[in-house]
Amino acid sequence: MEITSYKNEFVSVRFDEAKNGMRECIVFRDLTDRHNETSGFTKKIRGIKLAWKFISQLFNEETLKNDLNFRDIQKILDEKFNLNTHTYCAMD
Repeated sequence: MEITSYKNEFVSVRFDEAKNGMRECIVFRDLTDRHNETSGFTKKIRGIKLAWKFISQLFNEETLKNDLNFRDIQKILDEKFNLNTHTYCAMD
């Protein structure tokens, strides 16, 4: 079975499969911002599985997984894979 979520002390990130008319997306949440619960998700899908594979590789690398944070995930999704993330304050 494939892993569909990862978490460290800074960020949680998950891959949501397409279902019930919703597109697949990657959802990520800043675990250090307890007051605003800053979250984000991908708006595009082209290359999303490749992006998830890359994120999985990072979280499976012992020297990297504990240092990944919200901005790292956002930068990977936006700049490396052009998945056009949308971030928001979940407390709104």
